[in-house]
Amino acid sequence: MAKKKKAPTVYDVARLAGVSPSTVSRFLNRTTYVSDEKSQNIEQAINELGYKPNFQMQQNTNRRSMTIGVLIQHPDSPYTSRILNDMEKVLISQGYSLVIATGHWQSKLEVHALEYLVKSNVDGIIVVTGNLQEDLILKTAETIPMVTVGYDVVGNNVRSLNLDNVLGGYIATLHLLQLGHVNIAHIKGLSSQPDSGDRFEGYKKALQESDIKVNPKLVKQGDFSSELGYEKTIELLESKVHFSALFAANDQTAYGAIKALTDRGYRVPEDVSVIGFDDLPTSYYFTPALTTLRQPIEEIGAVCAHSILNLLTAERHEARLPPIDLIVRQSTKSIYR
Repeated sequence: MAKKKKAPTVYDVARLAGVSPSTVSRFLNRTTYVSDEKSQNIEQAINELGYKPNFQMQQNTNRRSMTIGVLIQHPDSPYTSRILNDMEKVLISQGYSLVIATGHWQSKLEVHALEYLVKSNVDGIIVVTGNLQEDLILKTAETIPMVTVGYDVVGNNVRSLNLDNVLGGYIATLHLLQLGHVNIAHIKGLSSQPDSGDRFEGYKKALQESDIKVNPKLVKQGDFSSELGYEKTIELLESKVHFSALFAANDQTAYGAIKALTDRGYRVPEDVSVIGFDDLPTSYYFTPALTTLRQPIEEIGAVCAHSILNLLTAERHEARLPPIDLIVRQSTKSIYR
């Protein structure tokens, strides 16, 4: 008696099509985007093997909404807009749309925004900085894949992407030290934002390694805005505390600082050197062109998008961000020349 031939499985289709079984499943269930090339290979493999999908099982599968929720803080922030731009490019190319909610750096609003995204039936959520509690992120990730920027949350359904802001603050301060500056002021970012604290830690580390005590009078609390960068620089000048260089927590803070110095008759960098953090496009065209730490902002958006897609397709891929780079321009100068 002839042995009954075993019916082909989804794994056989995947092997012949040269794709993963999860990709075949996505193609059959129409739960997310599959490229034309892969779709053609899968169709060809199905026909060649005579594979018969279990449509009853497929009908019980929840269909995706093809939307990704993004929780941001300020929609008008140039930092955020650049991240969103490249994030959207990647997701749109894969058939997804973005649903954006804003937290405005307020814990209650952030929680409300996260709840809104969950209720919007998005397929995944990307959180770009903020102050959400780790347990809330982990609880949400039990049902919806999540990618976070600026957090250090470890979980099965969540991936955290972090830049080394301590190293960035260290490099910025070290650059000023290498130019001969020893009285270096620092205007911090938003107090509730971990990036701000990490950059301050890098500032302190560089000074301490050079046997320079941190002078509390040279440190001011800002909020990443040009307005407070201006205001805090005026406070430094009016306090009569001497400083020949200033490390601003971000480029926008540096813009405000340079205007304050200029308004009070100081020349940058002849009298005071200024360094920022981010390398916004406007920093190249600022007068003087701003020395700064370049964050891979566009790459952050793209890596976030690829990471959430990998979580949705259960692909094992560790996303890594490029390193922070020092960009030397005209706003810093050696005191020896």
